Amino acid sequence: MSKTYRQASETLLHGEFGVYPSKGIRYALSLTQTGLHIQRLVPKPEDDQRTVLPITDMVGCHTLRSRGVNDCHAYFSIYSYPMKKKKVAVGSTRTRQRSVRTFRVDESSEYEKNQAIAEKWATAIKCLIQEVAISSDMEITQELQPRSRRFLLLLNPCGGRGNALQQCHTHILPIISEADISYNLIQTERQNHARELVQSINLEEWDGIVVISGDGLLFEVINGLMERPDWEDAMRMPIGILPCGSGNALAAAVNFHAGFEQAMGSELLLNCILLLCRGTVTPMDLVSVTTCSGTRCFSFLSIAWGFISDVDIESEKYRHMGSARFTVGTMVRVASLRTYRGRLSYLPVLDGHRPICRSITLSPNGSLAPLQRSQLHRTISDMGLCEERNVLCKRSSAALETGELPSFETSPSPGSPTALHTSRFSFDSVPDDQSEPDHMLPNDVGPSVNSHVNGPKDDLLPPLGQPLPKSWVTVEEDFVLVLGIYQTHLGADLFTAPFSRFDDGLIHLFFVKAGISRTTLVRLFLSMEKGTHIEMESPYVVHIPVKAFRLEPLTRKGILTVDGERVEYGPVQAQVHRGLGNLISGSSKVRMTAF
Repeated sequence: MSKTYRQASETLLHGEFGVYPSKGIRYALSLTQTGLHIQRLVPKPEDDQRTVLPITDMVGCHTLRSRGVNDCHAYFSIYSYPMKKKKVAVGSTRTRQRSVRTFRVDESSEYEKNQAIAEKWATAIKCLIQEVAISSDMEITQELQPRSRRFLLLLNPCGGRGNALQQCHTHILPIISEADISYNLIQTERQNHARELVQSINLEEWDGIVVISGDGLLFEVINGLMERPDWEDAMRMPIGILPCGSGNALAAAVNFHAGFEQAMGSELLLNCILLLCRGTVTPMDLVSVTTCSGTRCFSFLSIAWGFISDVDIESEKYRHMGSARFTVGTMVRVASLRTYRGRLSYLPVLDGHRPICRSITLSPNGSLAPLQRSQLHRTISDMGLCEERNVLCKRSSAALETGELPSFETSPSPGSPTALHTSRFSFDSVPDDQSEPDHMLPNDVGPSVNSHVNGPKDDLLPPLGQPLPKSWVTVEEDFVLVLGIYQTHLGADLFTAPFSRFDDGLIHLFFVKAGISRTTLVRLFLSMEKGTHIEMESPYVVHIPVKAFRLEPLTRKGILTVDGERVEYGPVQAQVHRGLGNLISGSSKVRMTAF
């Protein structure tokens, strides 16, 4: 038996508990590094009923007490979102569904002793969720419990199909509150609003900045942080994404590296919320991009020219369709296929003395200081409620001594337990007299903020217009598309670079040369859904891992995009900077695919 297996199966805590509501049923609970094992004891079942709640499905655990004055029992509730079968029009599918299991601690006739046991179990579960190391030979006390995190949430209400706020109210805020995450939610009101906000916030107030939108808003956040005078400290700020946009490429990459099956829509969102609650941070590469005017920005996803950028920008008219806009845009562009003359130069990654080059193959058929809060408008926040929560907890402790129990909820059911460490909040905090502003199209050319972008020096790149070193490779071709990508996914359903990792220090350069048939091109994109486009060779499609590249369009008109945002057309060059950013990936064991 391996050491890793023994550690995973080691029993950290064991106990026998009742349940709420009480039905005379008792359970034996055993907590291991990977899950909570539950065995029914009383009444004795005909068969041995055992279930396991995986830690990876849990988001939080709260201790509770009864409203009944004479009830000496303590309670703890576990919040999880396991995959369950759900009936659909044809057959069934698997989706995440909320599950709350509440156990009653009744070992002692004294509430304080029962509460101490409940707190011990809650602490252990919270530690496991956030991957805090605990073992069976250590004393589990509340001092081990991770501090409640504080996230700045930035939401684009016009992203995707325009339902981000609804998704936030329905899924995001309830779940992160179960995970004891405090937040301040701000709706962006115009292009580059998020970029301006993160330039001026007090970073010490936050444990992370989380974007609730597609990839475009994250582009603003990263470049806003890079424009700060303290950009080196700012880039240590963990950044997360909850997919409520059209493309959702980075969210799909996070989902893939965590080991989840490829997902879209609400299923992808729920997976990403669970990973956010776990909170593990992974270094992420950023790519410095310089355009023909000398403008510099930082990219986390891709640089595209030709077919892909055409589809991205021209499909804006179908934005109401959500992610389906790209499918429609692809079909329209395939019907009228364009080619672009260009010069592509790159610094290949060497394997021994030879550059690694792979042709794509086609088959024939993813204790803080007191807060000094800045003034933030149009927000929803539970920060004040979290402070109120601590006051209520102190009052509750005092009430135990006097025998008076404070009410925390309105109209409670008789005898129902009440959370001591959770709070209620209203989702209707946005003033009714503030109408939703019209967003500018996210792909307007160039940023509207004229700020200096800092960042590390591009030591591999001479200035645009100057000759490149002899170690570089140059090809001049008629291209259908050129794509530099540094994530596994180009969209939630486009598994473009299965071998990519968050911090591999590589730009995966793809290009498709003129001469490819429309049928083969369609097959290429269809096979990208599962990543099978890399299995059979085609002379028209090439993949090369590089450290830097320069693209010089020789066709007068065209579209260039960085992370899906349109930039000025002309020569462009890029260099990867390994691990420059920090991504809330939720998984310390990032999935690696053999390259």
